[in-house]
Amino acid sequence: MNEQMYEGKAKILYKTDDNEVSLMHFKDDITAGDGAKKDTMIDKGKLNCTISKKIFEYLEKQRGIPTHYISSPNANEQLVKKLKILPIEVIVRNIAAGSICRRYGVRKGHIFKTPLLELFYKDDDLHDPLVRDSVILEMEWCTAHELAEIKRQAFIVHDKMTNYWKEYDLKLVDAKYEFGLDSDGNIMLADEVTPDSCRLWDKDGNSLDKDVFRQGTDMDKVSTVYNYIHDMIHADPIG
Repeated sequence: MNEQMYEGKAKILYKTDDNEVSLMHFKDDITAGDGAKKDTMIDKGKLNCTISKKIFEYLEKQRGIPTHYISSPNANEQLVKKLKILPIEVIVRNIAAGSICRRYGVRKGHIFKTPLLELFYKDDDLHDPLVRDSVILEMEWCTAHELAEIKRQAFIVHDKMTNYWKEYDLKLVDAKYEFGLDSDGNIMLADEVTPDSCRLWDKDGNSLDKDVFRQGTDMDKVSTVYNYIHDMIHADPIG
């Protein structure tokens, strides 16, 4: 058994024999509200792993989008480049939903004129607070160059993913992106791109993401949504 490096709410990272590579295991746990709501979903780890695999492979084909993904040796595991994760969560929003509605009184469903980027400090104990650029630089969570680069890459990734989901007649409402530094100091997309990390609406405004779990307790319904997204992108893969 490989030595465990880190365990989060949805994934576990293990060391491998290669110092530049980590093994990422996707768990069946599902959480919401900073872990206040918890449950397990049969095969969630496999579903999210293979959804993220497909999307990372798609993004790798797009010019100028480096990612940590290497391969997927098992249905619920990925080999990924070992990165120093920057403690900044980047959320890019096309449509108002979730916390931004509560924070600013914005109507759910309001369409932003241009994608709106927000930055959050990645710290569960502090509930991932919204932060300004000046705070990030003062606290030295990353450098000015790194901050500019993760913003640049986030907008590029988000534009690609907005068009990706549009091909399936889905609206990308918002998405969370995380970035890290490899041993050469290169910044690249990390973590995952799944229904856990983005909001997707169909043409009727129905949620096809973790909001189904946030808003209810019917795990069969949650499972149906994740399986639907998985089967959809595997039946007719784009790119």
